[in-house]
Amino acid sequence: MKKLIFSIIVLVTAIITVAYLYFSKLHADHSTSDVGLYAATSSSGLIFSFENEKSITDILKEQHLFSEILGLQKYEQLSLLKKRLLSLVTVNRALENQQVYISFIPGDKQQIDFVCTTQLNTGIHTPQILHSIKASGIQVESTKDLSKLTLADSSIFYLALKENLVVVSNSQTQVIAVLAKNLNDKDDKFAEYIKTGNRFNKNSLAQLYINYNTLPALLKNIIAGKLSGELASLNNQNAFAALSYNYSNEKILLTGTTVVNDPNSYYNLFPNLEAKKITILNILPKNTSSYAIFAIDSYLPWKKKLDTWFSNKQEDKKITKLIADINAKYHLNLDEIFPKYFKDQLITFQLSTTEKIGAINLSNGDKLSQLLIDLSTDYNEEIKTLRESDLLYAYFGQPFEGFKRPFYTIIDNYLVFANHANTLESFLISYKNNLLFINTPNYINANNQLPGNSTISFYIDHANSNEIFRKNIYAPFYKHMQSDKGLKTYDSFTYQLSGDKGKFQTNILIDKQPDILQKDSLAL
Repeated sequence: MKKLIFSIIVLVTAIITVAYLYFSKLHADHSTSDVGLYAATSSSGLIFSFENEKSITDILKEQHLFSEILGLQKYEQLSLLKKRLLSLVTVNRALENQQVYISFIPGDKQQIDFVCTTQLNTGIHTPQILHSIKASGIQVESTKDLSKLTLADSSIFYLALKENLVVVSNSQTQVIAVLAKNLNDKDDKFAEYIKTGNRFNKNSLAQLYINYNTLPALLKNIIAGKLSGELASLNNQNAFAALSYNYSNEKILLTGTTVVNDPNSYYNLFPNLEAKKITILNILPKNTSSYAIFAIDSYLPWKKKLDTWFSNKQEDKKITKLIADINAKYHLNLDEIFPKYFKDQLITFQLSTTEKIGAINLSNGDKLSQLLIDLSTDYNEEIKTLRESDLLYAYFGQPFEGFKRPFYTIIDNYLVFANHANTLESFLISYKNNLLFINTPNYINANNQLPGNSTISFYIDHANSNEIFRKNIYAPFYKHMQSDKGLKTYDSFTYQLSGDKGKFQTNILIDKQPDILQKDSLAL
């Protein structure tokens, strides 16, 4: 019996020991496998990721669209990494099936640098890698952790191999910066968000991750001055997006989720709302350059959230006093006007002429028109102006902040307003003559490729934004936008968000017309 008990104790001890060793190794492997991710998120808010597996890289190299999106120079640099480095037998074996992260980082003089990070497989050592690279004919100049690689065509890359971390970049500065970071920072919320999302992206060809906290720093190397217009929404947003790339030779389509981390963000008034069929875009003039649409499934519950948003901005007392003063002055009850006759959608949009317009849809435009008589001054028969400031802001918040005492018109159950009367006159001419954006082939093509229901939608039209781009984007990037081998043949950019229990289901579409698709002979 004692022998039996002793045997059982030994067996149990052995099982516990093996389990401990197994899970310790599993944890260690998991930790080291994240080092490439932490290196990427420590440097960038825009990261493209894929598994270094032959079938995946073969599919991605067929994507001629990448050369148009990235630009010829950047695309060729990344292509050289594949052809000259990843194709080497030892290097490929060292990185096989590892996750590769390509981070885009602001460089000097309005340049965009890239940094590729990944990790070595177990059993592969730095000397083996460097020997293989030298044997291929690439000139290697090495210091302690950094190697300068000069290819046969004089292209230069910088490579760092530190423990199992691999960093490659076109910029020596960016590699040194990565090596100086604390890559064991488990408080990196962006990295943790990506790791959580990776559990559900096992079958995805590739992923794009966006950290809106740091994205403006990258955009400032592209856009002169402050982010304005509908792009202003990208300023100071504490939000993350994890998107899966959908293979296509006709468009760039990314689907996934967006999470707003800041409880005080205006966008956090929407992730629990039901997506609505968007109809307010029917009023858009033919020369619309961009728009932002917000759908509100039930106004009164949403208004409570808006009141909290004002409170967090310490504007609640000001808004309450504003409404009370107007009610007393005009003997009105504003809560029986805008909340009662607002339907479910609001929009701001910019025209190719840079003029900005806002609108809401209504349940009864005639009734609202009557109720606004005392609050309005006639400009002409169709256009009036509000006598008091910030009325629209008080009931709808951030999108209408720039419309203090706008001119407005009510037509076909839409309240449409602008800061200049001639802007509304131009709008009415387009609307009455059916010169509408929804009738343009480019918009029809893009709109048909996405769900009709959403909660928030951003849209930028390439052709109608051309003059705005020219004035606001640095010359190299504007040239790329107008190049036949760049973005000239792309029609539009759509960012569509649909509320889903605290987060947003997300679609990003960068679209071009099918009849002008161009094949590119470049391959990764």
